Amino acid sequence: MSAVFHRLKEIEQKCLENAKDMPSADGTTDEWTGIGFKIAGVSLLSKMGEVTEILDTPSFTRVPGVHPWVVGIANVRGGLLPLMDLKRFLTGESISSLASARVMVVNHNGLHTGLMVEEVQGMRHFSLNEQAFELPEVNNDLKPYIRLAFQRDNEFWPVFSMHALIEDERFLHASL
Repeated sequence: MSAVFHRLKEIEQKCLENAKDMPSADGTTDEWTGIGFKIAGVSLLSKMGEVTEILDTPSFTRVPGVHPWVVGIANVRGGLLPLMDLKRFLTGESISSLASARVMVVNHNGLHTGLMVEEVQGMRHFSLNEQAFELPEVNNDLKPYIRLAFQRDNEFWPVFSMHALIEDERFLHASL
């Protein structure tokens, strides 16, 4: 009987080892998923749930009486989508080519907006144990929106909070 018990313990150990890569019963995992993008040459991440859609730059109409970082308004599938140059909002410098920019659509607290970025780098997956305990040095314009970062192979990936941006009073007051 002790041989059978020993074999059952071996099977249990193998199951536990294989289960570490599986999601838990409550649906939580130890993986963080985000979208990589670039602003002012800096690679950033945004939490997957904060971005609802990614678009090529749609045709848009300029809007008078707004800050220069408000690019215009676009008709996307029958709805109006305000377009904002995220680089210009943060640094004062425009994206070099609006035609090649990508639009990350955010819908938070009833504000549906398109944030134009220089480049979208696709989905990025990180293990929660890759979270950096200290935030990397970033441009002062980005600091208010960086809440955490991940580190892989000596490269930092700061996480840019789209929700913090949308809640920023400066961002909410787009008119002059």
